[in-house]
Amino acid sequence: MRAEQNDNRIRKVKIPEGSNRHRKLVIFSLMVALSSVVYVVESVIPFPVPGGKWGFSNFLVLYLSAFSTLSDAVLLAVSKSLLGSVLSGSIFTPGFFMGFFGSITAALVQSVLSRLTPFSVLGLSIVGMVTNNLVQFLVGSVLIGSRAIYVLLPLVLVLGTFSAVANAYLAVQTSKIVDNRFS
Repeated sequence: MRAEQNDNRIRKVKIPEGSNRHRKLVIFSLMVALSSVVYVVESVIPFPVPGGKWGFSNFLVLYLSAFSTLSDAVLLAVSKSLLGSVLSGSIFTPGFFMGFFGSITAALVQSVLSRLTPFSVLGLSIVGMVTNNLVQFLVGSVLIGSRAIYVLLPLVLVLGTFSAVANAYLAVQTSKIVDNRFS
């Protein structure tokens, strides 16, 4: 009886060396799925500024900006924005364009700074949050044809600092998990 139980257990399979590309694709796909789900979930979390979101779906973009390539970070920013907005029903709305361009720009800035400067993950996260919000407000002001939206920028930056700290923590924890489990 005991031997039959052992035969039914899941065995750890050694992945052949040549499949590193497949492993990276699977991990990246999981990141797209997770960040898209967080994107949708955070749209129902109350934010003190109308139309705003906390930005927690950006923690994986931050992770890739700090620990992977620029192309991975930008591709995730594009993918999570597209998939998340399709799932939440907000594709091609003003909020979509604001978030889309903000996320891509933040991914670019974070990736470049992570290679050129000694910024910590928290520093990258704060710079990314500021970049993301500045671009979102710029896009928003163009779309509505008014600069009045900038009145809310200081409040959004203060609130965004909390998200930046949380995103930095999550990015570092993700790095530990990926390094320990998938290396």
